[in-house]
Formats: sequence, structure tokens, C-alpha cells
Amino acid sequence: MGQRLRIRASYDISGFPSQARIVLRALKRYGMILADNGSSRYVSGAPDRGWLNDDLHALGRVPGAAFEVVDTGRLPRP
Repeated sequence: MGQRLRIRASYDISGFPSQARIVLRALKRYGMILADNGSSRYVSGAPDRGWLNDDLHALGRVPGAAFEVVDTGRLPRP
């Protein structure tokens, strides 16, 4: 639990719907924390009527190989 991942900068997101690209750009820049809760790579978030579920379901097309582990041991501590 708690592994930090991000999408590789070289991963092409141009074929994804516009709202999925918003999330994918954030995953490239900020990454995510992976929690092992039993399901296979499931992205969760706060529901909002402004998001199009069909666009967000496209996130499931991102292969595991598109992610890289973030080495947090080298990050400066406050």
C-alpha cells in the first residue's frame, strides 16, 4: 500500500477523450498513490456532475507499462 506511480512523460495521451486527457496530464505531472484494495488498477475520485463518465472510463485503457515508480527516497524533506 502507498506505492507512488506516475505516467511516463513519453506516453501518448492524444487518442483519449478530452476529460480523460485532463486526468492523464495530472497523472503525468503529479502521479498517484497506488493502494492494493483487491481490484485490478481502479481509479477512484469524487463524483461530480461536470465529469463525463464515458470519458473517464477510457482511463482503463492505460496499460500498466505506461506507469513508472516514483523514488520518494530522493525527495527533499521539509
